[in-house]
Amino acid sequence: MMLVTGATGNIGPGVVCALHGAGHPVRAAIHKTPLAIDGVETCPLDFDDPATFALALRGIDALFLLSADVAHEADLVDAARASGVRRIVYVSSYGAETDDFLVGRMHREIEKRIATSGMVWTFLRPNFLMQNFIWVMGEDIRREGAFYDSIGDARVSMIDARDLGPVAARVLTEPGHDGRAYELSGPEALGYHDAAAILSKALGRRIDYIQIDDDAYRQRLEAAGVSPHYVAAFVNVNREAREGRTDDHVVTNTVQRLTGRAPTPFATFCHDHATAFAPAKAAAAGAARN
Repeated sequence: MMLVTGATGNIGPGVVCALHGAGHPVRAAIHKTPLAIDGVETCPLDFDDPATFALALRGIDALFLLSADVAHEADLVDAARASGVRRIVYVSSYGAETDDFLVGRMHREIEKRIATSGMVWTFLRPNFLMQNFIWVMGEDIRREGAFYDSIGDARVSMIDARDLGPVAARVLTEPGHDGRAYELSGPEALGYHDAAAILSKALGRRIDYIQIDDDAYRQRLEAAGVSPHYVAAFVNVNREAREGRTDDHVVTNTVQRLTGRAPTPFATFCHDHATAFAPAKAAAAGAARN
């Protein structure tokens, strides 16, 4: 039996569906958001409440570990080891082994903890998720036809979260991935002016990228309700990217090598999620027609 944490986020549902669709027994850990997939067992799991760990880990042989707060993952790693979990696939961050920015250091500490746990491990290190355009920038795009960021002209080989489900299912169930770390990117490195042009074409209306400084970016993230952990991480990685100290522009072939298909281009992502970027009235009208 495999336990998938983060089962209702951007990445987890794809992992659950890929495993379940291939006939593998899977248990989906949920916190506040329900998950309804026929034939998939669910269980409550709260990273802030270790009392929920034992039931979630009961009978589990392999763990897919992903959470919204890296700081709380160490306790679940220890609980998994103690409960007899044999394999762990951990979602880390792009370049975690070498990068010195805030989020990379935090993920690397968890990687080290896992590597010395005695469990068989594989690390997945995805780059910036395309879904962040919805989660972080979506409201501004819907309301103003623009998005604000402090990354400057740096280019990012961002990845669609939907590509991670098949990757995770492969490394969880196939041999040959023990002790491996995979850097996962999309098919191209884009600057945010490029992203604005692609969004404009996909949505049929003008979308602008407006560059702001780090303090203004921090304030916008805080006003949007982004957690302090992620506010600090986003601001830090933007500064490092602007100054050319990250590998966020590097494109890898890992998704295609592991799954046999090319990663999703940003243009396809924008087309597929057009309703998520539509102004409220347009989105409601589209829903009514459908």
